[in-house]
Amino acid sequence: MNRLLTAAITALIAMAGLAPAARAEVLTIDGLTPAGSPEFADIRSLAIDGFGGRDGRALAFELEDRLSAIRILGQPYFDVIGGRSAVEPDASLSGNVTADVSQRDTVAKRRRCVERDAKDKCVTYKDIDLDCRTRVIDFRAQVRATRFADGRTIYTESFPNRKDQTVCFGDDQDFASSESVIRSMIAETADAIRADLAPGQYRQHVRILESRKGMSKVEGNLFKAAVQMTKSDAAEACRMWEEAAANGLVHLSLQFNRGLCAEQRGDLEEALALYQEAGQLSPGKLEVTQALQRTADHLRALDEWEERQSARP
Repeated sequence: MNRLLTAAITALIAMAGLAPAARAEVLTIDGLTPAGSPEFADIRSLAIDGFGGRDGRALAFELEDRLSAIRILGQPYFDVIGGRSAVEPDASLSGNVTADVSQRDTVAKRRRCVERDAKDKCVTYKDIDLDCRTRVIDFRAQVRATRFADGRTIYTESFPNRKDQTVCFGDDQDFASSESVIRSMIAETADAIRADLAPGQYRQHVRILESRKGMSKVEGNLFKAAVQMTKSDAAEACRMWEEAAANGLVHLSLQFNRGLCAEQRGDLEEALALYQEAGQLSPGKLEVTQALQRTADHLRALDEWEERQSARP
């Protein structure tokens, strides 16, 4: 593993040490997810410009806030330039945003009380047809990024969204504010674009596997003791599982938990190998499949991070 990747993993592990350990049979994993669009690996400065449509400015503001706030391994990811500037950015982000609101009369079934007793308590309910009104908000954002150096479009995406709400006579609710619904759609779109353009950093508490089926009594007792140890001393639990493996134990739970230990300490290649062994012992097991994907994504994100750091002027 080269110097840049080692430094990146060390930074993640150090950050993990800042949080208290979870009090459960879990190991805490810190990692990275790759950006949805690898074209931005070498983009450092980004202009937010030219967002048209009635709601274009609102999305532009949301994007400026989100992209400016991105920190990966303690470093700002983008230098975001809003509006006109004398500085030439690496790329510019533009688009168009529209939200159309329409209403129509409709009929829907609602559960209503049709009979009450002498104390005015409902004794019979029935689903009945009621006159209602449905409001539909159709939202569409089209976004593209253009690289300044060659004028090439490096990102183009459409973000359609639709939310409808039906309110009937006698309902205890009214329509939610159209403005608030559109704001939530804009926020959802900004979140999706942020995930496309930059990697993510996460902390996840992953449950260990506890099944001892197929182990001898001695093996099972050692394994169970290690499981209990995760609540107070994860490093010691990992050492005990390594001891079990050195003594010849081969088991799905052991290989998976050893993989988690390797992933936690940043030895991602070793973690991937152990998860693959676990997958061979139990093909298709969900926890193993998720761990393989998570580790592969982390490795890819670190490769992209190394590429970005290597290209730094």
